[in-house]
Amino acid sequence: MGLLVLLLLLLAFLMPGVAIPVPPALRALSNLHLSTKFTSRPSAVTKYSKYSIHYLKQKVDHFGFKNDKHFNQRYLIADQHWKKEGGSILFYTGNEGDIIWFCNNTGFMWDVAEELKAMLVFAEHRYYGQSLPFGANSFKDSRHMNFLTSEQALADFAELIKHLKKTIPAAKNQPFIAVGGSYGGMLAAWFRMKYPHMVVGALAASAPIWQFEDMVPCGVFMEIVTADFRRSSPNCSKSIRKSWDAIHRLTRNSTGLNLVSEALHLCTSLKNSQDVQHLKDWIAETWVNLAMVDYPYESNFLQPLPAWPIKVVCQHFKNPNVSDTELLQNIFSALNVYYNYSGQAKCLNMSETSTSSLGSMGWSYQQW
Repeated sequence: MGLLVLLLLLLAFLMPGVAIPVPPALRALSNLHLSTKFTSRPSAVTKYSKYSIHYLKQKVDHFGFKNDKHFNQRYLIADQHWKKEGGSILFYTGNEGDIIWFCNNTGFMWDVAEELKAMLVFAEHRYYGQSLPFGANSFKDSRHMNFLTSEQALADFAELIKHLKKTIPAAKNQPFIAVGGSYGGMLAAWFRMKYPHMVVGALAASAPIWQFEDMVPCGVFMEIVTADFRRSSPNCSKSIRKSWDAIHRLTRNSTGLNLVSEALHLCTSLKNSQDVQHLKDWIAETWVNLAMVDYPYESNFLQPLPAWPIKVVCQHFKNPNVSDTELLQNIFSALNVYYNYSGQAKCLNMSETSTSSLGSMGWSYQQW
């Protein structure tokens, strides 16, 4: 907990416009009474469901003059622990998916709300969930998607905070703290930098704010993913590395394509080399997702998963020196941990790697 608080306090001090001394809401984080035991997360339905849903009319373009269109941005408020005197407001900078899904999977904010006497606000990112600037046509073409940028999203957040301070009198003088994870963590950090008068600090968890072309070596991310599997077992990463050539050898002809399709219980059979490449990309993305959600407790974020899922997956990759067909069976067993931990899947669907709550169309556009 100490490192987390240190990072948050550094963001508060190093960004321009910060007030001295440190606001009480930030100081209070160093005294939070959080459990250090790793247990399964409480059901989202039972613990993380007491919020109200609201909408704010936002400009489609905050920075231009030619477009005067508006859209409704969705946001959630949970105020059961909020105190109008001495309270604070934790502001979740929504990322690439449905905000209710993120709300139900952001345990930290709910865990600290009572102690911080905090109101929780979860803001949905434009082009995700129900916050679609052009409705069903939002992803129609580049002209419609032109306003899907982090800059526009940050401006949405700034307008929402202004709205909250204006419409909730007791919130006017309370400290806002930006909170986000992954891309949302990047947004939280950037929000503190660009709008230092709006938030007193930002908690940016797992936020690769420097992960851009020409700023860090392009292979660093996959090296970290590989290290996660290697830490669990050296043979695990070796087996996965060998699996790519094994798949290539097994799919040289139609008989092999059918063999691999059946062995992996694919919903759609492999027909050609393009399908094989799609299979490899799908498997690789699965390993990446496992590295991102290798939590010490059972979770239901991207998929229903056991605690420490990489450790469970690596139980199926103990020996890299097996035949191609045996390695193929091991791949299926490992994939089954991610895609069929609940035991309900009848086949493995290569068109899906995570929950449908993630906005794949918008995220693909933002990444490129």
